[in-house]
Amino acid sequence: MNDAVHVLSAGSLRHAFPAIIGVFGQETGIAVSLTLGPAGLLREQIEAGARFDLFASANMAHPRRLAAAGLTEDPICFARNRLCVLARADLGLTTENFLSVLSGPAVRIGTSTPGDDPGGDYAFEVFDRIEARYPGKGEALKSRACQLVGGRNSPPQPPRKSGGYLITDGEVDLMMSYSSNARLLAADPAFAVVDIPGEFQPLIEYGVAIRRDADMETRHFRDFLLSARGQQILSEAGFSAAG
Repeated sequence: MNDAVHVLSAGSLRHAFPAIIGVFGQETGIAVSLTLGPAGLLREQIEAGARFDLFASANMAHPRRLAAAGLTEDPICFARNRLCVLARADLGLTTENFLSVLSGPAVRIGTSTPGDDPGGDYAFEVFDRIEARYPGKGEALKSRACQLVGGRNSPPQPPRKSGGYLITDGEVDLMMSYSSNARLLAADPAFAVVDIPGEFQPLIEYGVAIRRDADMETRHFRDFLLSARGQQILSEAGFSAAG
């Protein structure tokens, strides 16, 4: 028996997993250790031999790659999310003027880092969907996007600063963000949280995979994550059900 179930989790689950782990521990007495980070980098760590029992990714691609390599069992989608835009309130961004505002050459766009972090992959998928509908516009957005977080060389978030610090510090005018994160700033008058038009919205599925020889404690935690109680906690943290 392990001394704890070792969970490697996408950073966007940081507002959900501590609560899930807390309730699970109270109900079962099983300890769980949590390491948060960009899912692409966590996948690389697992491939390099890092200790883990369960991997929770912000996409299905990374856990599927681990399963194909024989490192995990097949992944299960356990939650969904949406992408939105966190913007300066005075930018005047709305869902209706989304494309015209983002296309303004002076508007500074921030994203996470594609490849290292699924959040960046999803942002660039939005740009790809725009490109397919309006040739030239999506590629222009990609070329202007600043990859500021979620990368192997990204600086950590400064202590005592909110998640919108890149906007309030004046580095960008808006950030492509998960709705589960941006909603925490919705009441702040400095920000606007704006839905991306449905035609450009990517499908965001979170996948969980356990190591190939996982013990019963790990399986129990995976099952709790998929249970009605686990799904309720995820919903309270801004995620939607997998089904």
